[in-house]
Amino acid sequence: MRHTVDALPRLQRAVAAALWHYTTAPIAKPYYVRGCIPDPDEPRVTVALWTGPAAREKQNLFLSIPLVSGDTPLSAAQITSGLLRLGRGTHIFGFSGHWFDGKPVLNGSSLIEGVARTSWPEDSGAPKGPRGFYFERPGQLKEY
Repeated sequence: MRHTVDALPRLQRAVAAALWHYTTAPIAKPYYVRGCIPDPDEPRVTVALWTGPAAREKQNLFLSIPLVSGDTPLSAAQITSGLLRLGRGTHIFGFSGHWFDGKPVLNGSSLIEGVARTSWPEDSGAPKGPRGFYFERPGQLKEY
């Protein structure tokens, strides 16, 4: 489990960087990424989604996504691919036991089931930037 603790910041940075693109383009219609909030203690992130600027009724969805399956990490591409599954059918999410911004966080583990595994990231070429971000309000960015 030592690799998990050592690689956690790198994994979170990589996922936040990969999801940043989807703040301006939908990751799965009608959802845009509103944030990627790192969990300080566990190898997971909370992905905040919203229905985008054109939606008549704005809806938020918070998903808890694990970054590690067993003792094997998932890459940022694998997490992104899993979130793209939101647009390919109906998923049933249960409450994860966590709250964020006063709202329940749903368990998004089912989105990454069956994705191909990878090895632990190396120290060289580690992503730079924040471990996460969240738009509390439009134009009001908080970095982690």
